[in-house]
Amino acid sequence: MKRLLLTFVLSLFVLGAIAQNDEITGVRIPEGYRGSLELTNSWHFDENMPATIQLSTTHGVFLNEHIYAGLGAAFEWNADYLFVPIFANARYVFLSCSRVNPFVSLRLGSYIRENMGAYGDLAIGARFATKSDLAFSIMVVGTYYSKIKYNYSESYIDAFGYMHTEYLEGKINPSGIGVRVCFEW
Repeated sequence: MKRLLLTFVLSLFVLGAIAQNDEITGVRIPEGYRGSLELTNSWHFDENMPATIQLSTTHGVFLNEHIYAGLGAAFEWNADYLFVPIFANARYVFLSCSRVNPFVSLRLGSYIRENMGAYGDLAIGARFATKSDLAFSIMVVGTYYSKIKYNYSESYIDAFGYMHTEYLEGKINPSGIGVRVCFEW
């Protein structure tokens, strides 16, 4: 997994170097409002937490050619869990005058479930721009969720044949890594 992540990061910088040599005119990061729709597949560090799918949208503005700030919301789910993260998003784009733009993105906020908790993710990726102000991005994401408490019970029969039930509290860690694709308008 480390080798795959390192290969992806190095390929982003190679793409950026190639894009610097392109003499393509008319492709720039547009200023002003930008919206995006993103799909993420995450694998979690806790072995009891199955993989999840996240559908999110972010809306904000490019403050200049390199810096983006926005707000967003998401639904992340699997067969057992549903999270609703609400976050602020900041992005720094390294190359703003080419078709391929490497970038780093940070989301910070909280998630809504039975209770609330901290949410954040850090992504590195590449943005592939068109002349019509549309773009497609792919990125590797590291996601943090504060641990989730849950209640469960265990029953047993003692030596005298009596049944006992213990009510316990457990924690699950939904933090993990994933791959995100994004369509930007």
